[in-house]
Amino acid sequence: MTNSSKTILVIGGTGMLGKPVAQELKADGFDVHILARSIEKAKSILGDGYEYIKGDYEDAGSLKAAMQGCDGAHINVKGGPTEADFDRADHLGVKRIAETAKVVGVGRVTLISAYAVSVEKADTPESRSKVKGEAALKSSGVPYTIFRASWFMETLPLFIQGKSLSQIGKQIHPLHWVAVEDYARMVSKSYQTDETLNKELYIFGPEAYTMGEALEIYGKGKGLKVSKMSTSMLGLLGTLTFNTEWKSMATLMTHYEKWGEDGTPEEANRLLGAPKISLKEWCESKR
Repeated sequence: MTNSSKTILVIGGTGMLGKPVAQELKADGFDVHILARSIEKAKSILGDGYEYIKGDYEDAGSLKAAMQGCDGAHINVKGGPTEADFDRADHLGVKRIAETAKVVGVGRVTLISAYAVSVEKADTPESRSKVKGEAALKSSGVPYTIFRASWFMETLPLFIQGKSLSQIGKQIHPLHWVAVEDYARMVSKSYQTDETLNKELYIFGPEAYTMGEALEIYGKGKGLKVSKMSTSMLGLLGTLTFNTEWKSMATLMTHYEKWGEDGTPEEANRLLGAPKISLKEWCESKR
């Protein structure tokens, strides 16, 4: 079967990580369907060349209709900042999508996850929800591929605060920063081989830098200096100002203070081709 005869549904296809996946699938010749609450908004982000389906992954009826005739479904949903919101998306949302895919007969489901997702490391609302979501996908009976990605280079601009970059917490662990372009290519490639079925694949970039080092490299090209704030201070500020986003970020960065990368990218690199874009190359492209 050629790529052009395969239909892939992308759920969460307009976000920072979902959009490049949809674009890469389309570029590789797949027939790409996009599930969106607002077709007009989705089309303004992605443009022509996609089949837009109005619906929501929380609505069983529209989700089932969207999956009809699909060979695969890629999940790129994100919850938060509250525990209930994380559970709604990263657990129950993934569970509903996987179970519906099994009923409809979708050939495979792919899911973006993170390197530090495991029962032993489930110490935050987000990580607990992701653990339960992954378990639901595996137990659904639908063939799957889970991508355990390291930190994305595209998240670096999110640390800009005014005229500086904020490093939250100590963040001592070296991280293999990965460009979303490389990740999207690997997702598309996974739909072109059955060797990736029922696997958890670690997606690590070509070089390792601590978060502080990565922020310094990114900030140098933008004229931004790196400032530091403890996770406890950010959490306190979030509590005092009733800012749930700040509180959630403090919890997230406390998690990553504790846990570094585990697993190995060898299998993913062998099956899908190793990521090639370096952090410095990516930063140069964003100037």
